[in-house]
Amino acid sequence: MNCIHAKDKKQIKRFRKFRRTLYKNDPFYVSTVEFTADMLLNKTTKFAQSCISRPMMIEDNQQVVAECILIKYPYDDFVQMSFFEALEGQEKAVELLKEQAKAFAKEMGVRRIIVGLNGHLSYGVGLSVDMNKPNTFDSTYTKTYYPQYFADGKVHNLVAFKNKIEVLRNKLVPLESNLTVRPIDFANFSKEMAGFKQVCDETIGTTFLYAPTQEKHFEELIGEMKFFLRKENLLFLFDGEEMVGFLFWHPDYNEILKKGKQNGLLGIALRYTLFKKKIQTIKLNSIGVKKKFQGRGTILLLNEMVKYLQPYTYAETNFVWENNRKSMTLNQRIGEKIERTFAVYEYEI
Repeated sequence: MNCIHAKDKKQIKRFRKFRRTLYKNDPFYVSTVEFTADMLLNKTTKFAQSCISRPMMIEDNQQVVAECILIKYPYDDFVQMSFFEALEGQEKAVELLKEQAKAFAKEMGVRRIIVGLNGHLSYGVGLSVDMNKPNTFDSTYTKTYYPQYFADGKVHNLVAFKNKIEVLRNKLVPLESNLTVRPIDFANFSKEMAGFKQVCDETIGTTFLYAPTQEKHFEELIGEMKFFLRKENLLFLFDGEEMVGFLFWHPDYNEILKKGKQNGLLGIALRYTLFKKKIQTIKLNSIGVKKKFQGRGTILLLNEMVKYLQPYTYAETNFVWENNRKSMTLNQRIGEKIERTFAVYEYEI
C-alpha cells in the first residue's frame, strides 16, 4: 500500500473521483456536502485559506481505497481527519491514515486527533451511525460501516430530532416581552453577519469542538445560500439595539435533489425553482441566545419561526451532542423523536 499526499490538480481530481464513485447510485446520498469538500480542497474561503490542509490517499494495487483531508485550523488544539472515506474491509489502509494523522498532529504540536469534523462545526459534523434515509441539507452522510474503523477511539455521540410542525406549534405559548425579533436585513448583509458572528461565538461558541470564527466566516457561509434564503430564514433577537440571539432555519433542499448523483449549483437552483413547493421538511439549523435572555428569548424566536411554516409538515433539528443536557432538553421539546444518530471519534497521542 502507498500513502499519497494529493498536491497537484491531477491528484486532487483523483481524490474527488474516489468520493464521487463511492457514493454513486447510493439512494441515501445527496451531494450537497461536496461543496464543503471542494471549498477546503480549493481554498476558496478565508476559513479554508487559514487552515493547513493535506488531502491524503491510500492506494492499493494502483487503486484508491481510503482517504481523508488532514486539517489544522489555527484556533483548534487538535488536528482533524475530515472527509474520511474508505471502501469496506480496508482496516490496514485506515490504520495507515491514522498513522499519517498522528505524524501530522506531532508536526502541528498538538496531542489530539478528531475524526468526523469537516473543518468547522458550522460545516457539518459526525459519521453516520444508523443512516437509513437521505441526508438532510447541512447534515453529513457517510457509509454506516465507518464507525467500526474507529472503535478504538473515544466516541462522542450526536443526534437529530424530528417532529410534526403541528405538534411543535401546540407546544409553544404566547409570551409578552420587551425583547423583539426581526428577520435579517439583506440590504445590510455585512453588518448583519458581523452581529451574527459575535452572538454565535458567544452562544454556540461553548459547544464541544466549536472554534472561534474569523472575520467574514458567516458572511461567506450564508452568502453562498442567499439565492435560496428568504429573510425570515434568519431571525435575530434584540434587547433594545443589542443583538442577543438568533435562529437560523431553512427548507430541507435535499428533499428535491437527486440521490446518488452529483448536483451542481445550477441544477440545484433549477430544481429548487421548479419543485420547492414539494419540500415537506424544514431544518432548524441553529439557535443561540445569550445566557441572560435564554428561556424567554428562545420561546420568542420559536414563536416567530412557526409563523412561516404553514407550507411544511415536519421540522427536524440539526445535530446536538448527547451529553449537552441543556441543548438536548431544547431539541427534545422541538423534535421529541430521534431521527438520526452520528458519532465523532477522538484520539489522544
